[in-house]
Amino acid sequence: MRSLGGMWQSTKQSVVFKSVPLPFTAAEAAERGISAYALTEHDRFIQIFRGIWVDTESLTDAPTPQWADHEWLKTWMYMTGIRRLHPALAADHLTAARLYGLPLPSQIKDRNIYVATPTRGQRIKRPGLVVSRPTRLATEWIDLLRLPLVTIPRLVASLTPLLSLNELVALCDAATGRQASGPYITIERLLSDIDNLPRVPQRRKARKALALVRPTVESPQETWLRLWLTDHDFPEPVVHPAVCSAIDGCVLHPDLGYPELRIAIEYEGDHHRSSPGQYAQDIRRRELLEAEGWVLLRVAKRSDMDSFARRLRHLMAERKLSH
Repeated sequence: MRSLGGMWQSTKQSVVFKSVPLPFTAAEAAERGISAYALTEHDRFIQIFRGIWVDTESLTDAPTPQWADHEWLKTWMYMTGIRRLHPALAADHLTAARLYGLPLPSQIKDRNIYVATPTRGQRIKRPGLVVSRPTRLATEWIDLLRLPLVTIPRLVASLTPLLSLNELVALCDAATGRQASGPYITIERLLSDIDNLPRVPQRRKARKALALVRPTVESPQETWLRLWLTDHDFPEPVVHPAVCSAIDGCVLHPDLGYPELRIAIEYEGDHHRSSPGQYAQDIRRRELLEAEGWVLLRVAKRSDMDSFARRLRHLMAERKLSH
């Protein structure tokens, strides 16, 4: 495999250390004085693949992205484990998406570990492991904290048949935006590389999704809200429009907006209500926006979207008349 290194990797990666069991082989177990009997009989040892174990009572501080959760650590552990036996493997498909921190729909329950091998003749059979064979450009990868992942274009190509159009847009928004450790790639480079891949299942769908990708998107909820608006015959809103505040001498960037009508729209996650600091900041942002003649509409997970649509249409009509 050929590493693309810093050509693809984000230069603004925030790294922290989190505790996780470090996988080891049977030979390494023997070197540590752990008997074959102990590996099979003691509950502290868990076999994650044939020939690979972890000791749940012995944790190592591993470098991880700041946003890494339990699911990310588990995926990292399994990938690190299989690479103890096959060091040339790179994370692929759903496994690579999870390690990149890209959004996947909650209905995907597949927890197999997907890997790409650079060797055509290599045969690796392990329960829970799915191995893909190389094609042209399939032997390139990106290093993410010393763990190889297939490139974003190959990942998008492999996930296109699995995701809906809007889900694919959300994933590409994240890959080219500021979510997780991104941006990993520019929209233009992603589109160019997808066109150059020799085989992309549902290539037309991938191109359609990429035409809907926008820069600087900060969450899947922002993507969902933007696409919901266009799917319901609203004009496409601007992502993070700039609003200059004369009062505080700052520039505000609501999630979405219609600058010509001075309408801002934001998705309000649970943290907006649970964090007193965030709640106070939200109040101040609204005050500053209103002082500049903007009106702010908020959407939450359980919002009545029909009611929201009626309110937005009324507000847009009202503001068009006033202009």
